[in-house]
Amino acid sequence: MWRSLTLLIAGLLGIGMAQTGSLTLYTSEVLSDVNALVQAFQEENPGVRVQVFRSGTGEVIAKLRAELEAGNPQPDLLWFANEPYFQELAGRGFLRRIPPTVANFPAQYAYRGGQYYEVRLLYNIIAVNTQKVSELPLAWRDLPKPAYRGLLAMPDPNFSGAALATLGTLSGRLGFGYFEGLKANSLAVEQSNPVLQQKLSRGEYGLAITTDFGVRQEIAKGAPLKVVYPKDGAILVPTPIGVTSWSKNPTLAARFLNFLLSAKAQALFAARGYYPVVSGAPKPTGAPDKVINLRAQPADETTLARFNALFGLRK
Repeated sequence: MWRSLTLLIAGLLGIGMAQTGSLTLYTSEVLSDVNALVQAFQEENPGVRVQVFRSGTGEVIAKLRAELEAGNPQPDLLWFANEPYFQELAGRGFLRRIPPTVANFPAQYAYRGGQYYEVRLLYNIIAVNTQKVSELPLAWRDLPKPAYRGLLAMPDPNFSGAALATLGTLSGRLGFGYFEGLKANSLAVEQSNPVLQQKLSRGEYGLAITTDFGVRQEIAKGAPLKVVYPKDGAILVPTPIGVTSWSKNPTLAARFLNFLLSAKAQALFAARGYYPVVSGAPKPTGAPDKVINLRAQPADETTLARFNALFGLRK
């Protein structure tokens, strides 16, 4: 009798009961990293299934816009590198306020009162293949130098949210002529950061404007690469995650978001080359304790159109 009563009370309160259900996550984050986090979350919640749609930020946003227009949005969670679009969604009432369950979570990473969160930090930096380049660039202004002609590449800002941040931030600070100088220095444009980092590791390029964590992952595999945090500031790229207002399982979605802030997930982030956001979590191996950073400003449509015309790209 007492066992039955205990189980009944536990069921009513959700205490000790396994969580079940499914979640859909739309993300631009590196799939292997997302899968590692999803696996860890599902190990703690064995009745839960997380389905992932992963593509570049531009394609993720295009897919979501189409679903919203059709009146049938699917994701429970959104996680990609375009904070202005998160601001738009929040302004339209499409994101839920989720209170953090981590006591020492820095308030500056809970945006708009907890409608979306930063769960780890990544920077756009200069990556160098030390077998191809001996004189390291120290600042963004160094890259148009003749010594680096034909050696440099960056991802496509139409596809990569981090690259869109690079374009907007550096053109805002240095003028669009900076990219004209890079074009004159034979800057190449690859589709994505992972593709670019693999080519850099193989020596197809000598330098890359790319994400720090991905370069650390390549270094861990034995690639002859070095991360340079420019003295005029690495670009801190917001990559927020939020729970959608139309989620069919918002409680479970909030549980996933808060899992990403847990000690276990923060350690996973650090192990995969990211800076954690929660105080006291370990930093990634080989990363400096402090980074001079520039807050990213994604390029607007006019700047992106100029870049596309300059490099012969199109959406």
